[in-house]
Amino acid sequence: MKKAISLALAASMALSLAACGGAGSSSAAATDSSAATSEGAAAESTTIKVAAIETAYGTEMWQKVADAFTEQTGINVELTTDKNLEDVIGPSMQGGDYPDVVHLATGREAALTEQFIKGHLIADITDVLDMTVPGEDVKVSDKIAGGFTETSLTNPYDDGKTYLAPMFYSPCGLFYNAGLLKEKGWEVPTTWDEMWELGDKALEEGIYLFTYPTTGYFDAFFYALMYSAGGPEFFEKATHYEEGIWDTPEAQACFDIVAKLAKYTNPITPAQANDQDFTQNQQLVLDNKA
Repeated sequence: MKKAISLALAASMALSLAACGGAGSSSAAATDSSAATSEGAAAESTTIKVAAIETAYGTEMWQKVADAFTEQTGINVELTTDKNLEDVIGPSMQGGDYPDVVHLATGREAALTEQFIKGHLIADITDVLDMTVPGEDVKVSDKIAGGFTETSLTNPYDDGKTYLAPMFYSPCGLFYNAGLLKEKGWEVPTTWDEMWELGDKALEEGIYLFTYPTTGYFDAFFYALMYSAGGPEFFEKATHYEEGIWDTPEAQACFDIVAKLAKYTNPITPAQANDQDFTQNQQLVLDNKA
């Protein structure tokens, strides 16, 4: 029942969550009023545990979602949010006390989500895609662009089933201060060679070519770089860890670009590339220091 409830919550949160596995299956839906009354009473006495990473949007957003879910279903939500979520829920999980639903990305330093994947501890949420979005007449799958639940990121076991749900899609490319370039009379680079030329021009005026907020954003940029360097076929092979893929010319091109970009990066960036100081790296762009 817990699994079914957590999946319903995942649906109401626009597929932003992945449910933890291990719980039993749900019972059949009630068909008469007495059964419905019993089901309502059961819902009111049920509490599910939801753990969500606190991002720049803060914790208030999650509390509003939890309150709305409780109002609609009668199911109570025990909510845990923190910027360092792994440190908060880790000790209790070691004691066998797991949240029903976890909102946490892959690619984080603690790699907790990856540990769940490796241990086959995540519930199959494929059926969530066929659920109707509360308050609407469309299925969850209708709200997601095609192909985003058919990758190794959401289907890590290559068994045709979805275990992790995409929250949003955003290409992590590069942005620049158009006002600064206009002021300096610099052209926007369209090739990497032009990019390095711009870096040299900027450095002459005490401005570094590049910065990034924190590690996860720079990591995500690498996905876009792979696709740009080798196209969809290379990208697919790389994200599925094909043997020898990192020894190819396309992969070497990606590594060479990142290595050179590092040389043009504001030297203070790495020290500030953490959950506490990342805004200072963003400020470098506003202050025309990157």
